Amino acid sequence: MRFIGLFASVLCLSACGNGASSVGLSTRMGSAVSGAGLPGQAVQRLETSNGITVERVRLSVRELELKREGHHDDDATEDDGGTSTDDHSEQKQRTGAFLIDLSGTALEGQVVRLRDVTVEPGLYDEIEFDIGKVSATEAGDNAALKELADLGASVVIDGHIDGAPFQFVSSLRVEQEREADFEVTAGDDQNVTINIDPSTWFTGEGGTRLDPRDEHNRSQLENNLHKSIDAFDDHDRNGGEDHDDDNGSHHDGKDD
Repeated sequence: MRFIGLFASVLCLSACGNGASSVGLSTRMGSAVSGAGLPGQAVQRLETSNGITVERVRLSVRELELKREGHHDDDATEDDGGTSTDDHSEQKQRTGAFLIDLSGTALEGQVVRLRDVTVEPGLYDEIEFDIGKVSATEAGDNAALKELADLGASVVIDGHIDGAPFQFVSSLRVEQEREADFEVTAGDDQNVTINIDPSTWFTGEGGTRLDPRDEHNRSQLENNLHKSIDAFDDHDRNGGEDHDDDNGSHHDGKDD
């Protein structure tokens, strides 16, 4: 999946053809769980037992694609957003860059609806996202996204450790492809949820604490961040994957 961003941005997934429908884009901060296990769960707060709390999380998403069932060719012709078609008639519904900006109650484990995107009805079998730093040009007039661009960052985490404030800034690149299996019909209201699991961000081997202020911990922190992000079809918006197409696994791309 290629990740893109969330709040305060221009996402334009355009429909090709007639009978356009919508797919909701949502996010959730919390441990990955099955849909069956969600009702009645305790509210997750971003406070760990090792003295670290998280108060704000920002990620820049460069792109997110929903791929129609059929051929998948990496050499597809692409533009800034909307629908693209490759030489094998593969159709993709794509967004442009956007920002995920979570704080306050949005950190407590519930599914947060970001926006709706217009798509072509049909069968979809893959979600791709790309999380990475964007340029000031790509950020455009989105001041919040431009702030990350000016930092050269794709991820910014603000919080406290032992009562002292910290800010962890990273240019981490996360590219993932995730198998999915869902159908969008005219007038339907499907949903894709991006799940971010912070439970292991600051935990090293043997349960040791990773101080985000210590540059020696950067590699392990970024590895934990990379593994904490997933996306899946979540029609009922309960934070669990609707179809366990690949037994909950996802395919990581490269880090830059």
